[in-house]
Amino acid sequence: MGANFCVREYATKDRAEVRRMWTGDVEQSTYDYGHSYSGEIGMLEPDIQWRTEKFKTIDECEKFIMDNHEKWSPAMAVAFDGGWVVGGWCAS
Repeated sequence: MGANFCVREYATKDRAEVRRMWTGDVEQSTYDYGHSYSGEIGMLEPDIQWRTEKFKTIDECEKFIMDNHEKWSPAMAVAFDGGWVVGGWCAS
């Protein structure tokens, strides 16, 4: 089985708001693409691993997640100057 790299950017620093938006995005993904090996964020579930690293840009966050997230793990969240990037490797 493979994996697709998927992330979402949230322009807020409020973790509770990020969690609410992420949960909604995951629910929409499972509705749109199903619950089995879709390669979309629904495969990550609503859980979030909050990391302490902070980067200046979204691209830096995405690279960090790409290099450090493992498929089947909860989504990883990394802060940037304008908010959070959340995602990871999604089973496909």
